[in-house]
Amino acid sequence: CLFTVGKLIRIGRNCRIASDVIMFDSHGHPSDPERRRAGLPPDEADIKPVVIGDNVWIGRRAIIFPGVTVGAGSAISAGAVVTSDVPPDTVVA
Repeated sequence: CLFTVGKLIRIGRNCRIASDVIMFDSHGHPSDPERRRAGLPPDEADIKPVVIGDNVWIGRRAIIFPGVTVGAGSAISAGAVVTSDVPPDTVVA
């Protein structure tokens, strides 16, 4: 798995995370092209925490984007690309 943490990725209890999952709270660079060219760090506003609730299953090669909260009891299927919040007890495929 690959976790890129600028500030916070919180993973709840009893979660199952398969291999090759990617989670990141920041893209690692500014969204503004001039700031990227200057080699500056990401803008503070672009670093958004990822929160994974309790008893969540995340399948192989899923990608969890910055600012996403995955509700307790949810399942994220293999290869899913999650760009917005997931309510509790939801399957994302």
